Amino acid sequence: MRILLLLPLAACTAEPAEPMLAKTQQAASVCADGPTIEGIDVSRFQGTIDWAKVAGAGKKFAYIQISRSLTDIDAKFPFNWAGAKANGILRGAYQRFHPGQDVIGQADLFLNKLGTPEVGDLPPMLDVEDNDGLSAATVAAKVKQWVDHVEPVVGLRPIIYTGFFFWRDMVGSADMSQYALWIANYSATCPLVPDHWTRWAFHQYSSTVNVPGIPDNTTDVDKFNGTLDDLKALAARPICDEVIAADGGVVDDASACFTAGGDPQFIRHEETAGFGGTLQWTHTTDNAAPANFGLWQLDFAEAGKYRVEVSTPAPFNQSKQAVYKIAHAGMVDDVPVDQSSADGFQVLGDFAFDAGATDQSIRVNDNTGEPNSTNTQLVFDAVRFTRSGLPTPGGDGGPPPDDPIGSAGCSAGGAAASWPILALLLGLRRRRRR
Repeated sequence: MRILLLLPLAACTAEPAEPMLAKTQQAASVCADGPTIEGIDVSRFQGTIDWAKVAGAGKKFAYIQISRSLTDIDAKFPFNWAGAKANGILRGAYQRFHPGQDVIGQADLFLNKLGTPEVGDLPPMLDVEDNDGLSAATVAAKVKQWVDHVEPVVGLRPIIYTGFFFWRDMVGSADMSQYALWIANYSATCPLVPDHWTRWAFHQYSSTVNVPGIPDNTTDVDKFNGTLDDLKALAARPICDEVIAADGGVVDDASACFTAGGDPQFIRHEETAGFGGTLQWTHTTDNAAPANFGLWQLDFAEAGKYRVEVSTPAPFNQSKQAVYKIAHAGMVDDVPVDQSSADGFQVLGDFAFDAGATDQSIRVNDNTGEPNSTNTQLVFDAVRFTRSGLPTPGGDGGPPPDDPIGSAGCSAGGAAASWPILALLLGLRRRRRR
């Protein structure tokens, strides 16, 4: 990667002194939030790397090139990919993107060379520094096509690498702030970030550093904006291997089948609240695109219709406009929910699910329409499934067996939806084919 940006040093922006940072602000020169972690990004142009020496030099992560287009494949990728892992360096893969070529072809090449990410592998990165003579709107659309294709396969939200002026002039005003930013800016301690992004996740601050173990002295060096634990939090988690039994079950936020996605600085963890004693939450926004989300991956032992309930414990259940997107049996249903209406489980409805892990999930995004300035909390906790026709289990916030729909009302520990409310929710669902 060689985006050379010779920018003057600029004053750093002050971060708001709030429990969670605001998710919108003017684009500016932005400093790191606190500690940073050193890493590198490499390709075949760095020669044969001694990864033990790289690790000894204190480099904690490495991004490794798979290809520079659909046809220019990096022959050093397998060696570098294995070498980084063997020496305890967190690794991620990237592709230099050419929007003038077949987008899905490039994405599939990337995925085929990458294979299945292992636990601890970092999210994929798309290197956006070529426009191939296309318009900004076209480049933006093709970037979105690539990340939309790669994310569900890898299970991690991709990172976008670019430069401020390239993005401004060649991609335009496209809001892709839901993807972490890797900014190239070789002359600034506090790099300038494009519109819509409020911070950077990675900063490529030089391309000419002599790193021990790398024969070429033109190595790209980078900083991660956060601690080592923050960096590890971006990485692949254990594969979702919890199967929902034929009569139902619960997928909690503590499960490997749950992901709190987006920028980790905006996610809060509570260890003494919620189903099973844990929950997570974030603040809502009225942005066009989500910055954070909760995602429950689903794997059913047996196909059938299941009642779906979500846990919305107080006082974290402040959003009145949450929308749960339920991907099931080849369809997606959007179910609006007033989280504040129940301190406990509330019913989303009955849905048909296929057997197995067949791209079925439940997702709720933070861009509910409630402005970030209101500090409205959106909670991610447990999702409960009960085979339709069977009594919904009592206890743990569920309605009694003789009240399977939850008509007991919205008392704490009870189901949220009475028949009229459930009917309203079902009437508001927007169904579309996938």
